[in-house]
Amino acid sequence: MESGALKVLDVSLYRRGQLITTLARWISFGLGLLSVVFLWNGPRTRPIPALAVAAAYLAFNLVGYVVRHRRRRRGWKVAQDVADALVVGAGAAFTGGFESPIWLLLYPHVVAVSVRGGLFYAMAMGVLDAVIVSVLAAISDQPLGSLHAVALLFCAFMGGTTSSYLHRVQQRLSGVNEELSAANRQLSETIAAQEASRREQEHAMVRLKDSEARYRKLLEAIQDGVLIFQDGRVSYANRVAAAMIGETPASLLGTELTDLVAPEERRELLEGYRRWEQSAAASATLETRLRNRAGDPVLVSVRAGSAEVEGRRSVIATLRDITRERRMEKEVKAHAERLAAVNEIANAVNLNLTIEDIFAVVAEETRRLVPFDRLTIALLSEDGRGVDVVAVGAGAGRPPAPLAREGVEWAFRRPHAWCRGEDAPPSVGELMADVRMAAVATVPLHSKDRLIGSLNLGRLQPTGFSALDLAVLEPVARHVAIALDNARLLDAVRRRGREFESLLEVGRGIVARLELKELLPLVARSVNRVMGTRHCLLLLRSADDLVVAAQEGLEPEVADAFQGMRVGESLSGWVIQQGQPLAVTDMRADPRLMFRDMVERFGYRSFLGAPLRRGADCLGTLEVVTKEVRRFEPEEQALMVAFADQAAVAIDNARLFAEARSNLAQMGEANRRLEEAGRLRQQYLRNVSHEFRTPLTVIKGYLEFLREAERVSPETQKEILGVMAESCERVIEMVDTLIDVSRLEQESAARSLQMQTLDLRQLSEASVEPLRVVAQKKGIDVGFDFPDEVLLVQGDRGLLHQVVRKLVDNALKYSSSGGRIVVRGLAQGSHLALEVEDSGIGIPPEHQARIFEKFYVVDGAMTRRTGGAGVGLYLVREIVRLHNGSVEVRSRPGQGSVFAVRLPRKPPATPATLARA
Repeated sequence: MESGALKVLDVSLYRRGQLITTLARWISFGLGLLSVVFLWNGPRTRPIPALAVAAAYLAFNLVGYVVRHRRRRRGWKVAQDVADALVVGAGAAFTGGFESPIWLLLYPHVVAVSVRGGLFYAMAMGVLDAVIVSVLAAISDQPLGSLHAVALLFCAFMGGTTSSYLHRVQQRLSGVNEELSAANRQLSETIAAQEASRREQEHAMVRLKDSEARYRKLLEAIQDGVLIFQDGRVSYANRVAAAMIGETPASLLGTELTDLVAPEERRELLEGYRRWEQSAAASATLETRLRNRAGDPVLVSVRAGSAEVEGRRSVIATLRDITRERRMEKEVKAHAERLAAVNEIANAVNLNLTIEDIFAVVAEETRRLVPFDRLTIALLSEDGRGVDVVAVGAGAGRPPAPLAREGVEWAFRRPHAWCRGEDAPPSVGELMADVRMAAVATVPLHSKDRLIGSLNLGRLQPTGFSALDLAVLEPVARHVAIALDNARLLDAVRRRGREFESLLEVGRGIVARLELKELLPLVARSVNRVMGTRHCLLLLRSADDLVVAAQEGLEPEVADAFQGMRVGESLSGWVIQQGQPLAVTDMRADPRLMFRDMVERFGYRSFLGAPLRRGADCLGTLEVVTKEVRRFEPEEQALMVAFADQAAVAIDNARLFAEARSNLAQMGEANRRLEEAGRLRQQYLRNVSHEFRTPLTVIKGYLEFLREAERVSPETQKEILGVMAESCERVIEMVDTLIDVSRLEQESAARSLQMQTLDLRQLSEASVEPLRVVAQKKGIDVGFDFPDEVLLVQGDRGLLHQVVRKLVDNALKYSSSGGRIVVRGLAQGSHLALEVEDSGIGIPPEHQARIFEKFYVVDGAMTRRTGGAGVGLYLVREIVRLHNGSVEVRSRPGQGSVFAVRLPRKPPATPATLARA
């Protein structure tokens, strides 16, 4: 054993001895306190001094603890041992002297100090303990107690002798151990020399294994799941990934990739795996569902990339369980939707002051909160003894007579939910206006601490309403109750002043409305108010057909039935054909009636219609129907005719106004387009003149220089000719562009296409090659990003060459030095996509919709600096359209642009024609 290990062992043993000593001291202290408690009422016990001694002992130990930890002194240990003996003696003296059991603690005390301190120290402490025992024996009148003093001295002698002997044995063993340690060190050095060459050979393998081990430890420590795939099978899985699937890491080894997910997820996962194998970079996040052992789906997000693991190409995928996250998002969204729906209901019912409108809003909006098949509102009568049930929803009708409150009192007491199989409340079928209900929920309606009714929901299937459903319905019920109460309070006032207010409103509103979409619904609403009806229909004539222009209160099926009716058919057609009003008390008995089955199904009975006359022309008909038998008096018929005449004037005026406004808008738009075209043409002429003038000026300047120069070196002459040739190329390119624009704008452009099969990558590389010199001068990197598969497209090589070149040239013009341009090819089903992405100045959003227009430039000053006439992107768009494709731009200012061209792999069966801008 090494000497260092021996020292550590000695320290450990020393600390263990310290711990045992401390525990023994406090156990003895506890036994002493326990003795004080038992002897508390003894005749010779003085508890207060005994407790004072205990408190002083505690304080002494605390001080000793602090001092002992700050500075290790043997004096404190001696003081501690002396204090222990004195405290035992004092405790025994105050609790009965020699008759107290506390003094017996001196025996373990003398043994402990003997073993710990050696013979001389043991005898010193033994003398102290013997003196204390002798004093106790004297004050207790126990002469034989002095024998215990002798016994204590004997214990001290035996313990000290044994301790001294053991110390000497320990010293001898330490010497032997040091000799063995020296021998071990010599042997270790010999073995190390023999193993040096072998370790050197294995060093590289050890480092590799250590690296892999550290990597595996890292994978085990991270919070995400990690799977390593080789040849589509799991070669490694950490504990987190295994826990997601409900397996152990060992059981997952060798599992196929497709066996980890549901069948419907396999195709997408396999496509992602192929991409991961080809790319070392981390992929974008892919969300999929793992199948765990229980069969429950686990939603995870996956990021993966390829790497070398143990000398083999592998795919390393990280998985993060987002099931809880998505569930929480769904719950938060559902809660927000409930709050929004309640808020919308509150706003909607507060904006509607009629009971019918409130019913409609409640039926529509409440379904967003709680699914149901039937909704009814039970309203208490004015005297509070009857209940009027109003059913809301298709196929439901209100009961023929009010219900007695006693039968449905249970619905008014508190929120209540019932499901089939439980004891059914009384009259639940009548309350829901449908005896087929298998589950019912009711919430009382209270307004201003006054019960006005109940909100009732029913389901045809025995799916009970939950406590959450009732809690959601309570705020809805509060808003509905307030709105219903307000509507009922205002209904009486409305009934009294409806005729006068409606006539005044109609007169003002119809005259003021010049928009048919506002006027026609207003007419329908006003007629119902004036006539005291709920169902109004306004039909307009279109040749011999009738068109529903506006309606209020009619069922959608009824309104749809009137679409396509002809003049002379049914009651409405008769009114238009004759140009006279018609009042029918019972439509079912009139032979002219069409749609008799529908009228009977929806319960319509009486009819009143008036023609919309404008001079000799009849524009249509205005009519009301009722579901109760009603006889329209002559005064009501005259009022209806007067109202129809006023509405006809307003409709005719609105038509004339709409026609005049449309003509004015067309003229304004035409003028704007002419002005814009003129401005763009002027801009185009300035750009073209600038484009021609610049290279021609360069050519002219160098020609004059050559003419006037007496001698020109060959190098200078070659440089000048190069610049002149480049300027000529710019002029030729501008002329070719203008010729291409002119050719594409001809009607026969599509027929002149020379279609052939083209490799999109080869076409792109050939198109970009002439521009590489410009790119190198500006310090711009031009790269390509194409898949391994060959992307073949049918098209005109020359025109598509122009598309790629124009887009790359445009990117070079607006990219600064050090930028990058990427030409990318993508397969998109039956189409191919070609994208040109740059890191240039970008395009503001307000210009992106127009940059493909002819002559349009974003910044004239920038265009003059970079060159161009404003027809390059226009030419790109027209060529792409000629190939039945599309082009778009995605850009942000300062973040570059992406121009994306989408072309069909094969042209359509019929020749394409050029689409005009």
